Amino acid sequence: MLNIRNMSRRLDRFLVVCILSLAVASCAGAGEGAVKGAGAGALAGAASGLVNSLIWGGDPGYHMARGATAGATIGAIGGAVQGSANARAKADREAAQQQRELDMIRRDIGNDAFNAIEALAECKHSVAIANADVAVQSKNSNHALAGLWIKTLAYADQKNSSAAHDMFPEIVRWDRDINSAEQADKVVHDALDELKAIRAEFHLPQTCG
Repeated sequence: MLNIRNMSRRLDRFLVVCILSLAVASCAGAGEGAVKGAGAGALAGAASGLVNSLIWGGDPGYHMARGATAGATIGAIGGAVQGSANARAKADREAAQQQRELDMIRRDIGNDAFNAIEALAECKHSVAIANADVAVQSKNSNHALAGLWIKTLAYADQKNSSAAHDMFPEIVRWDRDINSAEQADKVVHDALDELKAIRAEFHLPQTCG
């Protein structure tokens, strides 16, 4: 089902980087705030796309690029304070369109899981786990499952193998595509590789200190 869960797994890093570059370029002359906003937005979007691939399957690169382009465009435009009225109006329309896309991604996994994976991408493990704990309590099964995966990833990213393994029975219970703890372990390992790649593309430490 998931590329992340089989031999053909591949992260399209080039696509994500190009999307970020194009989003920043679209706000050329807007100032440093636009560039920083694009980077932060793309990071959050790409990380949430990774969680989407865990929940619904498909190519992780596609989900991550989808999130990155929405987040980068919104972040860049949000930091833009210069330009003509027409240019600003066009930028606002583009931002509104991409905001709808990002809102859809956020709805897919829930606000708490979205905040959790964003924090995890930035190595804020305690914040990630706290938000994931709230997501796990959601009445929406997809949001709860996203919380389970993110909490497990956070433990694994901290090299707390025991805590991560303790999460596997719940993942097997709630994720219909996972049939064993061994399979869950493989998915977590692959997802961490993707998360580290996302960090690298946004010039963050791949391994948290």
